[in-house]
Amino acid sequence: MASLFTDDEEEILDAVEREVDAEAPAVQEEVTPRTNPDFLGHEAVEQSLLHDYLGGRMPHALILAGAPGIGKATLAFRLARFLFSRGSGAGLFGDAAPPKNLRVGPEHPVFRRVASSGHADLLTVEREFDEKKGRFKNDISVEAVRRIHPFLRMTAAEGGWRVVIVDGAECLNASSQNALLKILEEPPEKALLILVTSQPGSFLPTIRSRCRMVHMEPLPEKVISALLDKMAPGLGGEEKTTLCRLAEGSIGKALQFQQDGGVALYKQLLAVAATVPELDMVKVHDLADKLGKYGAEQSYGTAMEIMTGWCERQARATARGQAFPDALSGDAAVFEKIRSLYPAGHFLNAWEKISRLVQQTETYNLDKRQAVIGAFLALQKPDYQGLNL
Repeated sequence: MASLFTDDEEEILDAVEREVDAEAPAVQEEVTPRTNPDFLGHEAVEQSLLHDYLGGRMPHALILAGAPGIGKATLAFRLARFLFSRGSGAGLFGDAAPPKNLRVGPEHPVFRRVASSGHADLLTVEREFDEKKGRFKNDISVEAVRRIHPFLRMTAAEGGWRVVIVDGAECLNASSQNALLKILEEPPEKALLILVTSQPGSFLPTIRSRCRMVHMEPLPEKVISALLDKMAPGLGGEEKTTLCRLAEGSIGKALQFQQDGGVALYKQLLAVAATVPELDMVKVHDLADKLGKYGAEQSYGTAMEIMTGWCERQARATARGQAFPDALSGDAAVFEKIRSLYPAGHFLNAWEKISRLVQQTETYNLDKRQAVIGAFLALQKPDYQGLNL
């Protein structure tokens, strides 16, 4: 079909399109543990695993344990890619020098297959999504765990390692753990089971005894800052500083707070907390209505994390005889005032009550507005007893 424009006009239009494309903001793709090529803050852990591999001492099962969002799952997929890329022992191009870390670049075909969930020697087990309830199930089912045994007994499709990653392994119920134990009793050759968990104490002692435990510490603030520059570019100075402090060593938490408008929400919650001990119930109910409405589930979750975080930091600071750490300008003064009004154990008790409120609300599908109100009452009243079920 003939063009509606002359050749000169076509050239002008092409130039305009190129200029528009150049000025258009880049689309920020979501980075997940499966697709993340970067790994910061846990270099000693990475080197320890690399040393085991190079020495022929790679364990058949690992527990990667630590707080949520610090890079445990990222390390699990990083290690899997590394093992796959080494194949039967050589690198893709027969590398003469031993590797310095576990990194496999995004240009590598193994990286692309793992990122697209297309690697035949990798099995990922995690909580399933309940379509009817619109949320993830509480437990990792025994049926999901039973997929592991036949997978590990198969010959590796690419002639190297087979890897199973159980993400959120603290959600394994009693039946699932027993099924997993049978797999650990007879581990096959060149097969690795990685349990990623924030609660290693939830495992049966017999599971812990058959796995190598790898403890991962929270990330330093400077690492959180560097990761935010890469994963959430363009943050203002105050917002980034606040996110780094609120994250408490978890880049996952920092990114979640950023996506949920956590800094603005923090300011709203702080304005209500500042009215303690009287507690402005009009403000409490207004905020509860906002957080409890349909579609605000993420903001509700972030709000409850912020409030339990307040209690954790205050209880820790009180026990150590330290001042409350300033996450946002002025919040330390608010909590120093509150601390002066209550006995030493108040914030620890408040943390327990708010945590129980969150759990009860999730388990029994209760009104989230009442949970928000109850959280503030727990902060205000040492004798608050929680929801009456």
